[in-house]
Amino acid sequence: MSCRPKPCVVACWGLFLGIALTTVDAALTATCGQAADLVVDNVNGSDYQNDRGLLTTPPTFGPYRTITRALAAAGPGDRIVLTKTDQPYRECISLHGFDHSGTATEPFTIVGNGATLDGSEPANPIGWRPHPRVPGLWEYLRTPPGAGLLLLAEQPLQQVRAANGPVQLADLKPLQWTRQNGQFYLCTAVDRGPRDYPLQVTVQTTGITLYDVQHVVIENLTVRGFRLDGINAHDRASEVRLKNVTTIENGRSGVSVGGASRVRLEASASKGNGVAQLRTEGRSQLTLQNVTADATTAPAIDRDGGRVIGQPQP
Repeated sequence: MSCRPKPCVVACWGLFLGIALTTVDAALTATCGQAADLVVDNVNGSDYQNDRGLLTTPPTFGPYRTITRALAAAGPGDRIVLTKTDQPYRECISLHGFDHSGTATEPFTIVGNGATLDGSEPANPIGWRPHPRVPGLWEYLRTPPGAGLLLLAEQPLQQVRAANGPVQLADLKPLQWTRQNGQFYLCTAVDRGPRDYPLQVTVQTTGITLYDVQHVVIENLTVRGFRLDGINAHDRASEVRLKNVTTIENGRSGVSVGGASRVRLEASASKGNGVAQLRTEGRSQLTLQNVTADATTAPAIDRDGGRVIGQPQP
């Protein structure tokens, strides 16, 4: 008996897929015709909005205080418009599915307006203890798991890595740090301790996660201080455009594209990230146009599969 599918079955299955895709596109187009701007202000906004009609009072739609709350109220083709304040937005956000997708003419958009999405927190001042054998060396007992970084708000800290074997802790110089046995080790200047520096630790996991979305634009935004990636197109994120986006000081990479995602990165910069500035994996595709990737702290691109079109500038 032949296992080859019958022609009529193949034809019917192809017709079904065509109808399904046409239906999805038509639904997105129809819904995007009602797209709205949802404003977020992390200083003056409020997440207590009557945007679901659950109260008898007139409906309200912002400004919201958090991006997460605005995304919960968003629909296809909407724009999340951030207000730039003197405070960074300290949250992880996720875009997924129909409500966070758009069309070629009306993409779902996050307008950063120069704001910063920040996953770091101040290092706990009581989380340090002096090394018993190396003067001026401190161990951070509350080091987060994973590929996190130790940061300094006012000036860069130098992470020291050894090519072979562990770093010799006694060889660290002031304002150098390393990670061993899951802990941060920091060398301070003479007569100074960790409490004398505005130290920060990458705590939250990923700044922006995209999964199963299409026609998405993220623009004019800085994403920094996350323990894994600044922006991660995990899988099935297609027709994604990142424009004028800066990703800095994230534990693994600034932008990671995986699965079957298709991402275009334009007029953007990535620097100071821990493992790579940009990375791809799976069957993904990352297109670069006028992109700067500073390889000082880590390679410009790390490919574990995927395809990169274009070259970053140093």
